[in-house]
Amino acid sequence: MIKTACQTIVFGNPTIKDNLGKYAETVKQIGYDGIEVGVRHFYLERLDYYKDLFTKLKLNLVALHVGGDFLDKDSVKQQLDNVRGTVEFGKKLGVSYIFISSTYRKDKTADDYKNEASSYCEIGKMCNSEGLKFCFHNHDWEFYNNSAGMKIFLDKIPSELMKLVPDVGWAHEAGIDSLQFVKDHIDRIEALHFKEFNKINCPREEAGKGITELGKGLVPFKAIYDYVTSLKRDWWIVAEQDHTNLEPAQAARLNYEFIKGLGK
Repeated sequence: MIKTACQTIVFGNPTIKDNLGKYAETVKQIGYDGIEVGVRHFYLERLDYYKDLFTKLKLNLVALHVGGDFLDKDSVKQQLDNVRGTVEFGKKLGVSYIFISSTYRKDKTADDYKNEASSYCEIGKMCNSEGLKFCFHNHDWEFYNNSAGMKIFLDKIPSELMKLVPDVGWAHEAGIDSLQFVKDHIDRIEALHFKEFNKINCPREEAGKGITELGKGLVPFKAIYDYVTSLKRDWWIVAEQDHTNLEPAQAARLNYEFIKGLGK
């Protein structure tokens, strides 16, 4: 069964923290089953408020999304401590997943990816100890240079420590066959991020400008949807749109309607 979730980024990062309750209500009214939120958009001292909010709305807080520059050797310990706090906060909120994105650097090396992989192994252990699953969310840069970064992550991080939540849009934008990527790694995939692009193979500084509402671009969502539904298991598909020229609630609604329409 497909369950739909909305990444709150569509509402605009600067506004989310002080409007999360309102945005959660909007997401529920549209029809989504769940929501994904960056942990930086929570007031950690307001745990009970958030628990009550999602309970009353009957809206599943699917995942907390975290980032961090784990290439900054001087701050890795502090960042890992911060993630440990996020994992504990997430467990109290009842989330199933911690999603993470890696750091972009123009001159990123194999050693950089290996250093990140080491930190991700530690985060995977934290999540496992609390009964949560740790999943990696890709961008396009992990697929540069014949997918060098992604290959290092998959090779250096055991599957039991890190699963995948592929952003099939970013993979497609990077020139990857996103359906084949999903098929090749299906045993490691826990959920999917659907992000749409109307441009592919753009220079890094231009790549994000092609993001648009689902169904208005080039990503082969229908083929991916048909494949995962053929496997007869439950899936979270998260609509993630980094920015929109529309009113955000309208964009979120269009994305929801697109995903629901794939099953008809």
